[in-house]
Amino acid sequence: LVVLGGAVLGCGASILWTAQGRLILQYAAKATELENLGGKGPDGTVVTIENVEKSTQTGKLMGLFWAIFQCSSLVGGSISFMYYNEKPEGSTALYCLFLGFILMGAVFTQFLLPPSVLRKNTTTIILMEPVEKQKDVEMVSEQTPLKQSNDTQHKGEESLHEEKEMFLNEELSRQSWWQEAKGSIEIFFTKEMMCLFLLFFYTGFNQPYQQATFGNRFFTRRTIGAELIIFHLMEILGAIVCGRFLDKDKNANDESCDKSNRRKRAVMCLGAFILINSTGNVLAAMEEYEAKHSSGPTAYDVSDIGVIPPSLAFACWGFADAQIQVYCYWLMGGLYSSGSDHSRAVGFYKCVQSLGTSVGYYLIPTSRLGEFTQLSVSSFVFVIGTGLSFAQLP
Repeated sequence: LVVLGGAVLGCGASILWTAQGRLILQYAAKATELENLGGKGPDGTVVTIENVEKSTQTGKLMGLFWAIFQCSSLVGGSISFMYYNEKPEGSTALYCLFLGFILMGAVFTQFLLPPSVLRKNTTTIILMEPVEKQKDVEMVSEQTPLKQSNDTQHKGEESLHEEKEMFLNEELSRQSWWQEAKGSIEIFFTKEMMCLFLLFFYTGFNQPYQQATFGNRFFTRRTIGAELIIFHLMEILGAIVCGRFLDKDKNANDESCDKSNRRKRAVMCLGAFILINSTGNVLAAMEEYEAKHSSGPTAYDVSDIGVIPPSLAFACWGFADAQIQVYCYWLMGGLYSSGSDHSRAVGFYKCVQSLGTSVGYYLIPTSRLGEFTQLSVSSFVFVIGTGLSFAQLP
């Protein structure tokens, strides 16, 4: 019964994660379009921004989502900790509490708007001087009026409704399930996805060793709770920092320079990921080596000075995990533009990631693979997967 329940939850999660990925990428694409177009002027015409810093939004939105998602782990863990601190066993009340959170989340999804109906509240106009004085640029911002006449407001509501219907008609696929399935399978064999396969696989393969094999052996039960807090806090920090860095774009008028900047930021992000994740793996290898050549692993308490190296490993792993998760979504947002392609790309990503998680948990028992060997295999996949991803830069 438990296995059956896990299978049902897995199927539901696959649908939810694919929908979430597509929505985030399409929100980001629309937000980027609005940011770079500058919105509409007082006469209804589109105003284009020139000679200013260009902005993309995929990294910021995905970073924000990932930070909030990790906050749920902190809040859920804190509730469980406080509850089990008083009672050693679960109860119907605790189950109903978490079920209530799930139902509230499901209800609030009904208030989400289609990306096509997003609007900007300000109009930004660039006034250009003559050519000989092009260096002097004045930017004037005009706030959208807060009050509108009843007729204007009514027309705006009608327009919003029409655009929402248009979005639904345009974005919902008219293909059969067989054609959709065929299109989803075909993306597995594209050059882009084949280059990213091992990196996607690693994003799921890494944590079974990190949190189960390593965490449960080198920390006491009391300490593992604190370590998971550190891990998720670093996830939040890494998501926000990486998202903002990836969206820092310049030279909007020069398309080749814009592409060069995106590629440079991608290389820097992957380089930082290699450095931070490798630091965590090296610290873990030191602990594993010492445990192998002694009586066994030492379960550190939060008060022990020896807890610092494995705690740093957890912090590095948390930051690096958020970093590469945000990078993968940012890269997919740049590789594909349509909603259907976004769905298929995110579906491929979550499929391969889940495969990595499954394989990782399968290898956890030491009768199948030793602890140090688990770390070695994880590090091998990390190196090869990251190396191949350099072949598919934006």
